[in-house]
Amino acid sequence: MGSLDIPPPHAPRWLVPLHTILMSIAFLLWSACYILMTRRSFATKSYGMPLLALATNVSWEIVNLFYVCEMPLEKIGLVMWLVLDLPLVWATIKFGPEEWKGRWIGRNIGYVLVVLTAIGCVCHYAFTIWWLAERGRGYGTGNIIINKDGKFWGGREGFDTSEMAFWSSGVSQVICSWGCLSMLTTRQHSGGTSYSIW
Repeated sequence: MGSLDIPPPHAPRWLVPLHTILMSIAFLLWSACYILMTRRSFATKSYGMPLLALATNVSWEIVNLFYVCEMPLEKIGLVMWLVLDLPLVWATIKFGPEEWKGRWIGRNIGYVLVVLTAIGCVCHYAFTIWWLAERGRGYGTGNIIINKDGKFWGGREGFDTSEMAFWSSGVSQVICSWGCLSMLTTRQHSGGTSYSIW
C-alpha cells in the first residue's frame, strides 16, 4: 500500500528509499516468521498462531489483496503471504483439536477458523470502505489538518492507504500478540512457536 504515493516537496530525498527498505525488511521478517512457525508447528505437533490472530491476519491479506492494493508488487507480496498462511492453517486444523481436547472448538476448529476469517473479512472491508469513502481521512483530521496530497488510491488523490494499512494491521498485530501470550499461559507450553520466532 502506498506505492503510488508522491512525497511532498519538503520531504528529504532519503525518505522514500528508506521506506522501501524498511517495508522490504518487514516483509522478509513476516515471511520468515510464517515459515519458522510452520516448521515449529509440525515439529511440536501443535499450532503457533492463535485462531483469532490467524483469521484476522488472513482476512487482512484477502481484503487488501482484492480491494486496496493496486500495484503488482504489492499484490505479489500479499499472494505470497496467503500461500505461506496455508501451512499455518493446515497445522491449526491438524493439531488444534489436541490443544482443545473435549471442547466444542477443538471438534469444529476448521469451521471456527472459516467463520472467524469471514467475520474478519467483513470487519476489515467495512473499515477499508469507511477509510476510503472520504478524501483526507486519517491522522490530522479534525482540528489538525494534515495534507494528504501525493497519496493516491483508485486514481484519486488524498487517500492514504499506507496509514489505513498501519491502523488495520496494527489491530491484527495486537490480537496476535495478546493471543500468543494467552495461548502460552493457557496451554503451558510453547508448541508451534519459540522465543526465536517471537
